[in-house]
Amino acid sequence: MKAVNRSVFIWMLVILAYSIPCTTPTSTGCKGHYWKEIVISQGNLITTLKYIGKEYKVAFDLEINSYGSGWNQVVHFTTGGDGGKYGQRIPAVFTDGSEYIQIASAVNGIGNYYENVPIDPQVQEYHIEISQSLYYNKYWYNIAMNHVSVFTVENTDAQKFDNVEMWAGDPWYPALNGILRNVCVDI
Repeated sequence: MKAVNRSVFIWMLVILAYSIPCTTPTSTGCKGHYWKEIVISQGNLITTLKYIGKEYKVAFDLEINSYGSGWNQVVHFTTGGDGGKYGQRIPAVFTDGSEYIQIASAVNGIGNYYENVPIDPQVQEYHIEISQSLYYNKYWYNIAMNHVSVFTVENTDAQKFDNVEMWAGDPWYPALNGILRNVCVDI
């Protein structure tokens, strides 16, 4: 493969991150599972998906009613369990007070590969997209907040996970006081 200028490569990844339509069913045609609104509450199992493939996209609008102290759970996709094994966070989203949003997933053989994205405690609404896409025979894991890519890495251990539970407030952590809107899961 021909060498690519780093800035050109980053723009290609940004374009790739938005190449799978998902934001809302009316504007871009969410092709997977869609929920208009979900209230986050501890132990709120939404569904069990047959699988999450090597390529996927999870997108939603997060409205925070109030920030809690310590770890608060937002949404968690898991094959069962909190996060000790590969596939138990695919992905999982938390807040740590009003300091940052943590997004964790199974990446490069690490079951809790995470990125902490700083947030402004005055801001109550965020658009979050977590995706993994095949590009030039490599799987790229990407996190975008408010339509801006904030983290991208090649996932050398991309896998398909079967029987994936989707929680909007899992049973292991206190739930964030908030609402998910326009939730789209393309698998």
